[in-house]
Amino acid sequence: MLLLFVTSLSLCLHLAGISTDFYLKDGVLTSGQTSWKKTKKNAGRQTTAEKFSFLPSMQCKHHILDFSPYSFDDQYIGCSNQYETDLMPKILPREKSFNMAFGLAWERAVVQWNKVKKMLRLPSDFIDEFGIAIIVYTTDWPESSPIYKELNGNVTVAGRSRQHYMENFHYKALHFYLTRALQVLRRNSKRQTKTYKVFRGTDKSLQVSEEAELRFGRFTSSSRNIEVAKEYSDGLFFEMTTCFGVDIHSLSVFPKEQEVLIPVAEKFQFVERRGNIYVLDSTCELCSHFNCTYLGDEKRDFPVCSSVP
Repeated sequence: MLLLFVTSLSLCLHLAGISTDFYLKDGVLTSGQTSWKKTKKNAGRQTTAEKFSFLPSMQCKHHILDFSPYSFDDQYIGCSNQYETDLMPKILPREKSFNMAFGLAWERAVVQWNKVKKMLRLPSDFIDEFGIAIIVYTTDWPESSPIYKELNGNVTVAGRSRQHYMENFHYKALHFYLTRALQVLRRNSKRQTKTYKVFRGTDKSLQVSEEAELRFGRFTSSSRNIEVAKEYSDGLFFEMTTCFGVDIHSLSVFPKEQEVLIPVAEKFQFVERRGNIYVLDSTCELCSHFNCTYLGDEKRDFPVCSSVP
């Protein structure tokens, strides 16, 4: 029996086409944080639910989401080195030129990364682009439509087909670098076989099937601090365990949010409901319809699930 997660959310029409995992050497990050914090405070978020919710609250079409079958969920298994050394150094400059806002956000993040990377103890295979991608993602910039919103809005529809990904998805580099950053950090962390308990606030438009297995189908922000997550809740509230989510607070522009970033492909199951609180447990599987898509692999009819990232 196919178990469906049915989520009601706003999908913008203009998007339809288109223990810590690493360690600080010397305490908490401070360099450069003040100016970035001001940027976030002045960003003018439309609701308190946006950062830890599913999609931005805008004038959008009502959309029913199930197991996120149209999300782009490539895990780059067996081809990550080729992507890293050959493909993405060519694709990233093109995407920065194509999307001026993304290009500027990337350059801003480069400046920030160069300030803080020497303060971090990171895996030897954690390249600069991974850190820059995390900074781009955790920054509320541009104010009118932050990159994390644009990325996630596009991720949820980019998996319609390989052709759609190739022709309409213009965040190929950011998706790759974020996905690989989470893989590398998790693989090298001391909590590799453990789960995190995390919390996530959502808006009032969500409807959840209580017999469901689900994927969020996008990069999903959560927090280890329940009080932080409550600040982003205008409706439903999730208590979750995650096997593949990575604590990125030391790399985040806003470390006090204690953010754990969950990858697109992680699968969860419903446990119980307590009022407006839904409890979900990770199945400790990543389920993907795509792999090494840019190299020619087509979308699979059914997702392949694996417990190995």
